[in-house]
Amino acid sequence: MKNKIILLLIINSFLFSESQIWNSHSAHVLPVKRWEMGMFQPLRYGYSENMEYSTHPLWYFIMPNIAFKQAQGTFGNFAIARKLGLFYPTPILNMVAKEGVGGLIDPTITMPPMLGISATMLFTRLNSKKNMELTFNIGLDYGASLGEVDQRSNIDLPLIYHRLGIFYNTWGLHTGMDIERYLTKKIHVLIDFDLRLLPGIVDAQTDPDFDKLLGEYSLENKLLLIWNKSERFRILTGYKFVNGKYPYGTDMRILPYIPKMEQWVPMIELQWAGSR
Repeated sequence: MKNKIILLLIINSFLFSESQIWNSHSAHVLPVKRWEMGMFQPLRYGYSENMEYSTHPLWYFIMPNIAFKQAQGTFGNFAIARKLGLFYPTPILNMVAKEGVGGLIDPTITMPPMLGISATMLFTRLNSKKNMELTFNIGLDYGASLGEVDQRSNIDLPLIYHRLGIFYNTWGLHTGMDIERYLTKKIHVLIDFDLRLLPGIVDAQTDPDFDKLLGEYSLENKLLLIWNKSERFRILTGYKFVNGKYPYGTDMRILPYIPKMEQWVPMIELQWAGSR
């Protein structure tokens, strides 16, 4: 049960994952020496005028991870940045390879060393009125492993399946759009739409078919209501909707979802910031 709870908490970190403060989804980077973190959001740190890095410190010892975002200047009305993310899921996957409560993978399976690599380009439209911000992103995901990955080790959970699917499909694509609207000085709304693909090019070559070429997909939508108490603290609440294609068919879910209660509950996140 403990391992399953850890994995569900990691899923929650995907739900909230957001020089400009409180703006991880955009092409802006943090001011130098400013840090931000939350219960589920990664720790972000402004390393230089055009570079920030981030990591989930709570998960680092069971799923080492780090990401770098570098500002690339502007083009027309858009600020541009590139982002590189790395994660090593082998420890957490071997933890959940067990029988009984908390087991998600066949205990006879040992996961090999694996490294996930994600490269993303971010384009944020500069708005002179500063009451709304629009960001587009597009990127490529690659899964490398030092050994064969057993297909039976798939975890068919929303958000998890299509992110770990790169180790079975070798690669994937992601793209999306974020819209942030400032209702007042302290209250604003963030809505995003994301698409993740695990293209089935090999299958399509032997049996040409658009569905096989498209492969398995995940359509994701998030809506957050955000209250910025100050530049050092804020509270977020909202939902994440996921509609995807899995090995067993298509499925949809509103997250967070509590299995024991069999119902959705609003997600709540507390975030803090400072400088050093």
